Amino acid sequence: MDKENIDKPIVSIVVLLKDFFHLANITLKSIVDQSEKSYEIIVISTSNQKRSHVMLKPYMDKIKTLEYSKEESLPILMNKGLKLSEGKYIHFLFSGDVLVSKYVLSYLKDLIIEKKEPQLISCAFLRRDEFLNPEAIGFSFDYFKRGKIPMNIQSCWFSIETVQKLNNFNPRYKVQPGFDMICKIFLKKDKKVIFSNRVLTDYQFKKKPSKLVLLKAFENLK
Repeated sequence: MDKENIDKPIVSIVVLLKDFFHLANITLKSIVDQSEKSYEIIVISTSNQKRSHVMLKPYMDKIKTLEYSKEESLPILMNKGLKLSEGKYIHFLFSGDVLVSKYVLSYLKDLIIEKKEPQLISCAFLRRDEFLNPEAIGFSFDYFKRGKIPMNIQSCWFSIETVQKLNNFNPRYKVQPGFDMICKIFLKKDKKVIFSNRVLTDYQFKKKPSKLVLLKAFENLK
């Protein structure tokens, strides 16, 4: 392995700030508290107002890049984060999302080494409902073949090299660019995908507008 590859952080964590700016501090705290320090933090914000970034102040020395984007389209934000990333893997979080323990990245590093650098790591996620208790949902090829769709991009870690070879995140998918990328990886003959039943991330329940739910359903049929 060449020195340049060794020096790369294991993961570029891209925090997308589109709303709930006041929750950004709990997201960043869960990252900087990690026992494994081989990561970089990139924040992409759709607001250029100082008051939107007040909660970032305690962590500014830990943030590699804070980038403003006029565009609010999810795939554009994800591709902007991808372009700025120098890690081996990329992971997306939104304001209010958290890594559930300080050993998440340590576990991830061991998994990457053990499985010889997979193209995609898909973990279980907590499915939340306004009225029901959270439910841990795992994912697998069988789950995918039955038409079941992972709704949480936060539970996936993508190989940056693989995403780049597959032409980045498709801007046609306004809501599900991550799922589109998962499909592309699954269809590769030489795919190398790892599934973990561990829940590594959690998130704030945010009620989705009916328009967003319908758009997501439409994109799933593309």
